[in-house]
Amino acid sequence: MGKESLAPLREELAAIDREIVALVGRRNGIAKIIGEEKAKANEEVVVPAVERVVEQRYVDAGVRAGVSAATAVRLARAVIDESVEVQGRLPRHAEPRRICIVGGNGGMGRWLSAFFAARGHEVMVVVRDPENAVCPVVTLAEACRMAEVIVVSTPVTTAAGILEEIFASRTSALVFDILSVKSPVIPVLRRMAEAGMRVCSVHPMFGPTAAAVAGRNIVVADCGCPSVIEEAAALFSGGTILRMPVEDHDPIAAYVLGLSHAVNLAFSEALVRSGFSAEVLNAAASTTFRRQTAVSLEVSEENAPLYYAIQRENPYNDAAVKNLADAVSELRVLEKDAFCKRMQSGAAWYRTE
Repeated sequence: MGKESLAPLREELAAIDREIVALVGRRNGIAKIIGEEKAKANEEVVVPAVERVVEQRYVDAGVRAGVSAATAVRLARAVIDESVEVQGRLPRHAEPRRICIVGGNGGMGRWLSAFFAARGHEVMVVVRDPENAVCPVVTLAEACRMAEVIVVSTPVTTAAGILEEIFASRTSALVFDILSVKSPVIPVLRRMAEAGMRVCSVHPMFGPTAAAVAGRNIVVADCGCPSVIEEAAALFSGGTILRMPVEDHDPIAAYVLGLSHAVNLAFSEALVRSGFSAEVLNAAASTTFRRQTAVSLEVSEENAPLYYAIQRENPYNDAAVKNLADAVSELRVLEKDAFCKRMQSGAAWYRTE
């Protein structure tokens, strides 16, 4: 067939593409209505059980239409993620609270300021550099007197001292930190709870580039005052809330943060040491290499001091990274059968619920 004979077929493909996009837009409209009801009820945007049903629906439809299961799942994920973004952008106005963010000029501090203000809360900040503040500035003592919620969004190295000052004030506010590592502040958090203060610990499992909380995990950890867990969770309604005792946080974070960061940072360093340029390796890249380098690049461009703290301050990271080092060393010496079994056991682990 010549180019002229292909033109009508390409135009037909273009028409189908426009129909597909129009259907996605129609689907978004319905998702928005559902999202508005979720927002009214303060329900989470992401419901994994529903997403699995949607994915299976696409796979089943793909069988009838001659579309591979892998492509069907990719299509399902694309429209699901689009719906999550639509629902996540919907406003969720709650009863206004006076919220003070200690460290409000940092990346997450600014994100929290904008996030809470968009939900109708009155936001103030405690910062070292008042001239660059985007919200009204108060002292920590003023915050302890005035605020209904105090959020500690500071480096790990200074958080314990700030929490001690808040402890000394005996404020009636809900108090929580958003640290990526909890071990250094668990003692003061526990003492605050034992003294009857309204305290818990929160960890948004994302950075300040996140557009919304929809589809993202937020850990709300119990420090000995379980009555405030739902109060703190409500401030992040729309996200996926994971509740746990505060002591469980760091052992889990050592893998979902410490290990995952270490893998990607070590991968990048190995590439730097290879002697090849990015241009040369990307020109010959496999699918796996492209996926891995995309993630590793994102990690390399993140907040280096924060990532350093995550690696060094979490006491459970050593065991996680040792598991990685041991696993890499063993791969080099395993016999064929053992190597294949190792891959199979890994695949089986991912499929367990």
